[in-house]
Amino acid sequence: MFITTGSLYLYLARIRKKTGARNNREILHLLRKTSELAMSTLRFTPRGRAVFALVMEGMSSKGISERLGMGVNGVKRHKDKMLWQNDCVTMRELIAKYRRQDTSNGQET
Repeated sequence: MFITTGSLYLYLARIRKKTGARNNREILHLLRKTSELAMSTLRFTPRGRAVFALVMEGMSSKGISERLGMGVNGVKRHKDKMLWQNDCVTMRELIAKYRRQDTSNGQET
């Protein structure tokens, strides 16, 4: 899906109007509150879990590919699949979602 910058600003303006948010930060706050309520467990394939564990250690795609014995493009495909399966746009977002889930699981026990 491709969204131009102009249409993004238009959508943000519509969201601000509907939610009564004064700025984009308030929109993010509202989205975070609703996503925390709807968040389920994160989904990973077994190989994706291994890739994600190495991402969490701060390894680059090249380092991960060398460690797991696969190509750099394979690592990138696993990352893309993880993002798609967990409704994230960036790895930072996925890591943040993982940490929120991990924190909430820790509080329940």
